[in-house]
Amino acid sequence: MASERAPVLVVGATGFVGRKLVQELANGGVPVRALVRDPERARRLLPAGVRLVPGELLAPATLRPALAGVPVAYYLAHSMTSVRPGEDFRARDRIAAEHFVTIAGEMGLERIVYVGGLGDDLPGRSAHLASRQEVGRILERGPAQLTQLRAALVVGEGGSSFEMLVQLVERLPLMVCPTWIGTRCQPIDRDDLVRYLVGCLEESATVGRRFDVGGPGVYRYAELMGIVGDRLGARSRLVVAPVLSPHLSAHWVGLITDVPSDLARDLVEGMRVDVVCRDDRIREILPGPLRSFPAALEAALQRRRPRPRRARQWLTRAFDVLPPESGLWDPFRALRRIGA
Repeated sequence: MASERAPVLVVGATGFVGRKLVQELANGGVPVRALVRDPERARRLLPAGVRLVPGELLAPATLRPALAGVPVAYYLAHSMTSVRPGEDFRARDRIAAEHFVTIAGEMGLERIVYVGGLGDDLPGRSAHLASRQEVGRILERGPAQLTQLRAALVVGEGGSSFEMLVQLVERLPLMVCPTWIGTRCQPIDRDDLVRYLVGCLEESATVGRRFDVGGPGVYRYAELMGIVGDRLGARSRLVVAPVLSPHLSAHWVGLITDVPSDLARDLVEGMRVDVVCRDDRIREILPGPLRSFPAALEAALQRRRPRPRRARQWLTRAFDVLPPESGLWDPFRALRRIGA
């Protein structure tokens, strides 16, 4: 009689990436165990057959039942989207990671697979990226071997950064933007990231290593907004205001989109540095086609109903009198053109 396959634990299973990962693991016949704070909610979000273990990273005693008999765990938890306004998500993430690595060591966990952030080791990085790096260092301290995938913008419906980008274009025909719209980003489709995560489970060459993961293209944020606008049929005019701080940017992002201002501030601050892969070793170990940003955007929008506003459509026609310049409107250049 064949021995049963050991279960895999997913921490952060109800999140944007976690839900898709759990689905793909289950489809591949992998027994999945999920650490969840709210089993009723998780039952609605996750496939039937997934074992739900009530627990909380900030309550270490609850981690033992989830980790019992598990050789591999995916660590996808982060507090940035769940903390109360003004609460320090970095401290919560630090404590959560410390609790997890301590109990994992006691329970004999062999491997951890973690998703960090590109740019987390660059000068001027945001608090969000610094926290991702800190969590990775904490997870490395324990006896379990750590595989770390570092990603930038993950493209898919429901992702905070993706929703912020799309909703801004959906709702604003004219945007006053800080200089971060000129920084570079290498987005990755959520399905491609999940394919890498699943592949790490089987491929021994990924054990104990760190990889940069991204899609096939590198774009400036202004270019991403232009591609979104083309897909939605209405480009936004982008006014570059060098004096606009991340704090002010976050406030208007919070007003215009469904992303809370505190979360928007952390996301916007993360856009100040280039987030581009330094190598593509993961493509050699886990080869396969990667979706371009336009293709990933199309797939995400097919699963997400666009929500443009009538005022946006009317204002777009009004702003068509502005010089387009490929969708990027520089007020200083415009003043020079009219002799001001």
